[in-house]
Amino acid sequence: MAQFFKASRTNKQNNKIIKNCQIDKLDHQGRGMLFHQNKPVFVEGALVGETLDISILEDKKRYKKARILKIHDTSEQRIQPSCEHYQVCGGCHLQHVEQNVQLEIKQQGLLTLFERFAKYKPVQLQPTLKSTPWAYRRCARLGVMFDKKTKKVQMGFRQASSSELIDQKVCPVLVPKLAALITPLKALLNLLQGKATLGHVELLEADNSVAVLLRHLTPLSEQDKQQITAFSSTHQLQFYAQSTPTSITCLTEADKLTYSLLEQDCQFEFNINDFLQVNGKVNEQMVAQAIDWLELTSTDRVLDLFCGLGNFTLPIAKRVKQAVGVEGIQKMVDRATTNAALCHLNNIQFLQADLSDLNALTADWAQQCFDKVLLDPARAGAAECMSFVISKKPTHIVYVSCDPVTLARDSELLLKQGYQLKKLGLIDMFPQTAHMESMALFIKK
Repeated sequence: MAQFFKASRTNKQNNKIIKNCQIDKLDHQGRGMLFHQNKPVFVEGALVGETLDISILEDKKRYKKARILKIHDTSEQRIQPSCEHYQVCGGCHLQHVEQNVQLEIKQQGLLTLFERFAKYKPVQLQPTLKSTPWAYRRCARLGVMFDKKTKKVQMGFRQASSSELIDQKVCPVLVPKLAALITPLKALLNLLQGKATLGHVELLEADNSVAVLLRHLTPLSEQDKQQITAFSSTHQLQFYAQSTPTSITCLTEADKLTYSLLEQDCQFEFNINDFLQVNGKVNEQMVAQAIDWLELTSTDRVLDLFCGLGNFTLPIAKRVKQAVGVEGIQKMVDRATTNAALCHLNNIQFLQADLSDLNALTADWAQQCFDKVLLDPARAGAAECMSFVISKKPTHIVYVSCDPVTLARDSELLLKQGYQLKKLGLIDMFPQTAHMESMALFIKK
């Protein structure tokens, strides 16, 4: 049956002002909540107990979204945000409260979501893994847009609820070397002949270098390359140009980019466009906790699913008889294999498989026996391979999650199959934001 586009009716409720309303509670994203006309209203930046005037931004079938117009009664927990872009930037929405309050919001959110979606109420959470609340982020992508009117390049993060960019001047969550590049890098982009056809920039601090990747849609001129080379020499960085999703060229002298897990005595090589945990200090704690929770022994055979560069697999292999890492992207498998060789580990194997494809779980590697399993999936979770994991009957399962909803959903399957949730803890990988990562330990009864 053919379907035709039908323009939606204008919602006259949008921009409606509600005066003197009080915030009842916070949701798991740290947004203030109240009820109006039998619908929950989510108010970004509001705190419990505050009395506000608000303006409705969206009026959906089941909820509304609003913004603060005026605060009449201010919560004692409210502080002055540290970043000048707080009111317009699409990130770092929790700057209006201290880190300890942010953690309380996220911890309560994790418990609430777990109880709702896993139908299980954890007794308590393990201590949160955390870092300094500022200057922690070692990689970031900024948008680049050419303004045809001003003939200038804009560079920055997206505005809240918008595709527009902010006029980025500072970013206090970036590590200092990256934050210091914002102004000079924007000036460089405005000098380029090809500035009208730039895509985005990525900033990264490795252990041994600072690197920049510039996405460009048309070839860079020789003059532009010279400008970039001079800039890179002045700022002592590696500069990469990306003409297509798969074509990346280093315009400067290139060293292998590396990061380390000092406590685990592991060093990793990676490429500029590889996935990297953004918070190095929290990553170190996260790996150490996973190893501790798995209770590894020298006779264990351990399976690491969604293994990436081998961030967990290499430290695990140092303590067990054999480790197998499985990852969906072949280039990451290749990189992980190289990293194992650099660490002189010969009891480790990395394999490529699409873990969302049930046919991949019939391969030879999947027929092996494993004592313990670690999973670190993307936001979509690991629903397709949970039955496979359960079929291996591991004594310990550590699930590292970047989405508490999919963690709770997948956990329900484990709980129904006789596994006990022994530990659950928050990982504060992104201070100042509502994003929460977590780790759960399941043990066979």
